Amino acid sequence: HDAVYVMRRNADPEFTDRSWRPSLPGDKITIKELKEGKGEISDIMWPSLARQILPRDADNINLRTSRVGDRIYATVFIDLFPKEVQTFVRLFSRTLQTAIPWRMSFLMESNGLGLASTRAAVASVLTVTSSQNRLISDSLKLLSYINLNSDDAVVRLRVTAATWAPEGDIRLLRARASMLAKAIEGWGSCDVSEVSGDAYEGVVSSMLGVSGKSVATPSIAPLSDVLHMLPLFRPSSPWEQGAILFRSPDGKPWPYHPGSSQQTTWIDLFYARPGSGKSVLSNALNLAVCLSSGIQRLPRIAVIDIGPSSSGLISLLKDALPAEQKHLVAYHRLRMRTDYAVNPFDTQLGCRYPTPQERSFLVNFLSLLATPVGSDKAYDGVSDMSGLIIDELYKHFADDAKPNTYAEGIEEDIDAILEEIGFVRDAATTWWEVTDALFMSGFIHEATLAQRHAMPVLADVAAICRLPAITDLYGQITVPTGEPLIHAFARMISSAVREYPIISQVTKFDLGEARIVALDLDEVAKSGGDTANRQTSVMYMLARYVLARHYYLTEDNVADMPEAYREYHQGRILEIREDPKRIVYDEFHRTANSEAVRNQVVQDMREGRKWKVQIALLSQSLEDFDSVMVEFATSIFIMEAGPEQAVRKTAQVFGLTPTAQNALRTRVHGPREGGATFLAQFATKQGQNTQLLTSTLGPIELWALNTTAEDVNLRNRLYKRIGPREARRLLAARFPSGSAAKHIEELLAEFKEEGGFIDDEATASVIDSLV
Repeated sequence: HDAVYVMRRNADPEFTDRSWRPSLPGDKITIKELKEGKGEISDIMWPSLARQILPRDADNINLRTSRVGDRIYATVFIDLFPKEVQTFVRLFSRTLQTAIPWRMSFLMESNGLGLASTRAAVASVLTVTSSQNRLISDSLKLLSYINLNSDDAVVRLRVTAATWAPEGDIRLLRARASMLAKAIEGWGSCDVSEVSGDAYEGVVSSMLGVSGKSVATPSIAPLSDVLHMLPLFRPSSPWEQGAILFRSPDGKPWPYHPGSSQQTTWIDLFYARPGSGKSVLSNALNLAVCLSSGIQRLPRIAVIDIGPSSSGLISLLKDALPAEQKHLVAYHRLRMRTDYAVNPFDTQLGCRYPTPQERSFLVNFLSLLATPVGSDKAYDGVSDMSGLIIDELYKHFADDAKPNTYAEGIEEDIDAILEEIGFVRDAATTWWEVTDALFMSGFIHEATLAQRHAMPVLADVAAICRLPAITDLYGQITVPTGEPLIHAFARMISSAVREYPIISQVTKFDLGEARIVALDLDEVAKSGGDTANRQTSVMYMLARYVLARHYYLTEDNVADMPEAYREYHQGRILEIREDPKRIVYDEFHRTANSEAVRNQVVQDMREGRKWKVQIALLSQSLEDFDSVMVEFATSIFIMEAGPEQAVRKTAQVFGLTPTAQNALRTRVHGPREGGATFLAQFATKQGQNTQLLTSTLGPIELWALNTTAEDVNLRNRLYKRIGPREARRLLAARFPSGSAAKHIEELLAEFKEEGGFIDDEATASVIDSLV
């Protein structure tokens, strides 16, 4: 059925719907009235296959032109086999420049020398009469020798090409036929013709699988030469359909679907020098995840960014959503202030203890905080002790120990609701009791706010680590500085409380119900020096916790939750499990000196498949990724070749062929007019697939996702002036390439020629003139 559908769509596309399917033997026979006097078996059986493939009549307009349906066709036949055998890609590249529609059919027949024996005998006899006969005789003797003494068969080849135009536009058809003929003639120096005995039969000869005959002149050639000419080496995607379309070098659409079943895991690596289009491609893939077919809700995407490169994606999505869903996407610029406080010890609603995944994160987080500044890893024993401290910490603040007591006036909305529901409180009332009461009364959001005050905070860790349960096991261990391990641990935790107010207090930063969130760490994750690197590591860990801690919940976690909350979490976890999830770490080289962050990322990579989580890492060099990360990667996007040593390193790590290395050197150039070309390697269930691809986005997408400083400045000014949607539309119309940087440079050059001095004020003035 699929084959017949493709044949009909090739023969008459305007008359073939995508949902059409043929009626073939084995299908149910549709009862219809007999045609009197016809006596055709198709009247009582299945319809004629010929009529199903060619549903409309055709006629010849002249010897070179035939009409089929709403199109007119012209054919080009290869009369003489090319003198220099070239690949099909060479022909395809020639026709790409003309932008004409065309198709080509190759018909191969065995026993290529069968009908040439008489011709060979006559030519042999007449060799004395002319040099041409001698050449013919020698050629046939060579083909006969190849056929008899090698593994290479000699075949007959007929080649028919066709182009078309709308009905009535003869001039356009003639122009296209002329361009097609010239392209084929230059394909190794072929001789071509346009006329056959029947123009319509020539068109049928070019159709897909319709006829086993061809009116083209046969050529005789070795099978190896014929195979070299066939279109057997065009790029092909493992994905039949995809949420995003790339383009192969010969212009073929190349679908790709992030997070599909074609891959066992979904770990993406992007690397290239700055300005090579990494963030734009990453955001395009994030957008593709949002636009994937079959999803019932927006996916869950967490972007940990340095700078505003993801803000354009968030703005684009927010403008596309209806008013009641705009809160589902958010962009936040994190600041080291108490109003951005996030308590890493928060648990799931109603839970007195963290899930195993949350506990594992907290162990890594405390180990990071207890790592001396300038050191790559914590002291021996810190990780094990952190696990025990976490267990004792939550035990200490549970209902049956010393829970935090409720205090009126901290959350005024909660106070009012408690009065409304008639909750009786006294001096011993705990925040856990308030949380339970609010939840039972249906105030889910308020219960979440109340639970924040029931949680331990970082300052409590310094006190808990001195409990007998801890000191009995770790009290005798000393660190290289000579002090006891527990003292060193408490000292560094106390230092973190002072230095990082954002992680030391009750949570105030609320993402609400947002599913797609970008956190900009530019203000809190600085580079330069051990202290800055340490702070960057802490902020990356915190951002990962804030954005993705719900991603790793499973149905097994429900059994450990309080019974009253199980039904609520069961439905919530089922929804989370169904949703595609993606975590993006931009500027990943900032974590180079943080073993804790990288251990967390590796853990997410190892376990992401179980939770349907995609991981994407973006950085500037292959060296920025650990070897195990490269080993786990299933999609690698190389956006720029870089220096020769970088090319050799890439070839060694990923096993690139000489062809792929040459493509990397000569074709991978970052964003240019026409798209950003990159080298990609995909690990699928069918094996490795290395391709040279081009990402081409529309002007509105380009302006939304652009991260070039000048373009971002211009875009943001227009956003404030006329609103994001209208700004993108105007910018796309004025600068369809997706960038105004070149135009701004020209304006600045004119300003300088007029005697001006180019500074920030001058640049702002030029941009204002565009606005």
